[in-house]
Amino acid sequence: MVSSNATYVVELDRWGMKKDGTDAVNTTKGLNDAIVWAAQNNFIEIILPRGTYLIDEYNTIEPQSFMTLNLNGSTLKVRDNNRIHYAIISFQRNQRFSRVTNGIIEGDKETHDYSSGGTHEAGYGIQVGSFTPPSNGGNNTRFITLDNLEILNCTGDAITINSTFGQIFPTPVDFASSWEQGSISTIDGTLIQNPSKIRSTLKIDMNQLAIKKYGYFGLYGNGYGDLGSDIITDYYDVFFYNSDNTFLSSRKQVQFFDEVEVPIKADYAKIQLHQSKIPVSNNCLINVRVPSFPQHTYINKCDLHHCRRQGISICGTKYIYIRENEIHHIGGTPPQAGIDIEDGYDLNQFIYINSNNFHHNNFYDVVVVNGKSIFIAENKISYTLSEGASLAINGGADKVSITSNILYKAKVILSGEVIFANNNLYGTQLNVLGTYKNRPLNLYNNLFHNSKLVVNNPFAYLVKIDGCRFYNDSDKINAFSNLQWTLELINEPQVISNCTFEGHDVYYLTYANSSKFKGGWIFENIIFNNVKNPALFAGRYINCTFKNVDFLDIISNENDGLELIDCKISSEDINNSLLILKNIKSFKMKNCIFNKSSGTILRLQNIVDEVIMKDNIIKVTNDVHPRPIILIESSFSGNLIIIENNFLSATKINQVGIQNSTTNNAVIVIKNNILRMASINSINKSIIENNIINGIIEP
Repeated sequence: MVSSNATYVVELDRWGMKKDGTDAVNTTKGLNDAIVWAAQNNFIEIILPRGTYLIDEYNTIEPQSFMTLNLNGSTLKVRDNNRIHYAIISFQRNQRFSRVTNGIIEGDKETHDYSSGGTHEAGYGIQVGSFTPPSNGGNNTRFITLDNLEILNCTGDAITINSTFGQIFPTPVDFASSWEQGSISTIDGTLIQNPSKIRSTLKIDMNQLAIKKYGYFGLYGNGYGDLGSDIITDYYDVFFYNSDNTFLSSRKQVQFFDEVEVPIKADYAKIQLHQSKIPVSNNCLINVRVPSFPQHTYINKCDLHHCRRQGISICGTKYIYIRENEIHHIGGTPPQAGIDIEDGYDLNQFIYINSNNFHHNNFYDVVVVNGKSIFIAENKISYTLSEGASLAINGGADKVSITSNILYKAKVILSGEVIFANNNLYGTQLNVLGTYKNRPLNLYNNLFHNSKLVVNNPFAYLVKIDGCRFYNDSDKINAFSNLQWTLELINEPQVISNCTFEGHDVYYLTYANSSKFKGGWIFENIIFNNVKNPALFAGRYINCTFKNVDFLDIISNENDGLELIDCKISSEDINNSLLILKNIKSFKMKNCIFNKSSGTILRLQNIVDEVIMKDNIIKVTNDVHPRPIILIESSFSGNLIIIENNFLSATKINQVGIQNSTTNNAVIVIKNNILRMASINSINKSIIENNIINGIIEP
């Protein structure tokens, strides 16, 4: 017996191995035999002499627990084959504290025989867990480390992380039809009348083989992660009893897709849900399961590239750390992602993707189909080769944090519950969508440089954009014509606050599809600095600054109104009317400051209902032509105009401060205003009183 803490350098002749890339069968068997022998003799590291080792496609290298497999710069290369599935290295025996490091793992993508048909997408460099592990094995690996590896040319994934479904009794159909009104006492386990909770009438046997093997069970969704439309809670309680019905203990507020540890003496368990609604059987898809899955997996400092399906597939795992890797040139068969978090659904939890470099992947860099508590930070995520998304967070994902990443010429889609903060976007389009009304999307303190933000959420005020800077330079127009429109708003209104917009764009904020756009957007504390033609979207602008604009367009329709509160707007333009109000329901302006070099500031056209302007300061600072400052045009079709307590001023020549040219029956009230070098001209019946015009109170 060899003492512990020793390192074993593989004796190739002893184990019948070749390091010249030949004799796959004996080399594979010999390496596995050497690994097992080293583990049995308490070696903590096994080192390969540097070379190329051909691996049998029908077998796999199996590292052992409490041991490092050090490839020492060697290559493990699978023999050319026609198999749909192979794995060069595999963890399927519940290994713990096992490491593979310092080498190259190579598939046969370019020489593989695909003639049998199908996708051949299950050829893996390293497989951690399996959908169908061996009967004497399992997926409950713990603390597996894969580092300093180059993995390439696999017909499927460089690395795949997998779980088993683990369904046990009762069946989903039996469980779905077992609910009744009422709860269970957490003190003594007795049944209680309770209209706010429901309980299952079934007893879940805690002596089933899978529970005895792993010591836990839980409630999960079906194969697509779906709990059923009538399950409207995230939590359930578990009550344990022994065989003589003695109550043992309870676990309260367990989340679906979490594991419940079973007390040693428990023989059965009962379940209650935190909801009052009894589900229709077809709308309850809960599965009672004992899934087996990897936990605490570390993938560090690896170069994963030129594999056909994925760089890393995450299909049911918890606590996985993916750090400082380069993942690139993935493509050939879908999904074609750098990292794909998909199968297993909310079993995928506590996933940390930090400081990686993603580039030249065919369809995605990172895609999250489902899962929760996912952290994506300090990565460089750049262009994909097709029309996919560099970063996609689907609607089923929740508690996703995306922070401090560099997104370069990328496309991002956010639909789940996301915090997107402190990211730097260059030449990138970010689409904020949404699937569920209870999953907010928050964007904080991001830099959008020559980029485009599309907000298209079907639920009002679910998206909050705060503290972001939107900056365009000359490259926005010349190099990124596909990203015209800095901000594109579609669907239900949201909140945008404390943001700055700088630099020119072809259309900037003037695009919104009126048939899909709804009013009520809220803009608070926004600065538009040297943006020549920003648009005003139907909604409220509060304490916003528009500095050196040419004119303001309006995106609205006759069902929505526009409000300007405490805003400041300046313009050096002498050719355009600053704001033409048309095709809107109403307009309100209070306590705003307008400064324009010359020309008309406000033109009121076809407004459906009312216009109210109070307590504003409106100045024309360098007049060259006698044009009205405020013009009520003959096309005005509303019911009411109130212009009250405003200050209107011209400087060089006398102007018409307020020109009323409408002939309809609208009520027009113009009172208590102060006009300097400006007058009031009305061609129809108006209420005009107590205005001070050039220092004189007019009757």
